[in-house]
Amino acid sequence: MKELIIKKGVKRTRIKIYDDIDKLPISRFMLANKYWMLHDSIGSSITDFDTNHFNRFALIAGDKEKTLKELQNFRILVYNLMNEINVQHLSFACLIHSVNEREITDLSEESLKRLLNELSEKGLTQDVLKKKLTT
Repeated sequence: MKELIIKKGVKRTRIKIYDDIDKLPISRFMLANKYWMLHDSIGSSITDFDTNHFNRFALIAGDKEKTLKELQNFRILVYNLMNEINVQHLSFACLIHSVNEREITDLSEESLKRLLNELSEKGLTQDVLKKKLTT
């Protein structure tokens, strides 16, 4: 496992993260995989509209069935954005083993969102997440 330390003022928060997906418990792996697939196909932010959906519309122009499917995916992205659901962040949360030695066992969507909010308050930023999600 990797250890990530986030700082806010003088307070430090230690986060242990699974660094090998093959070592994830099966249920955690399946949930993380679900969120990764949603992120890859639908996206997690409004910039994903341009990179995922807008470009696909140009490629599938004239194919009504594919266009409708792409509109449905875009609708899900907008719904997620309006409801503050970021599937990329949720996939990251699935990789968190513990925070300050407190093991994370509740993997419900609401619990993962609370965990992300808690870590945000402790200093976790999008920049840190980007670095951890790409390394």
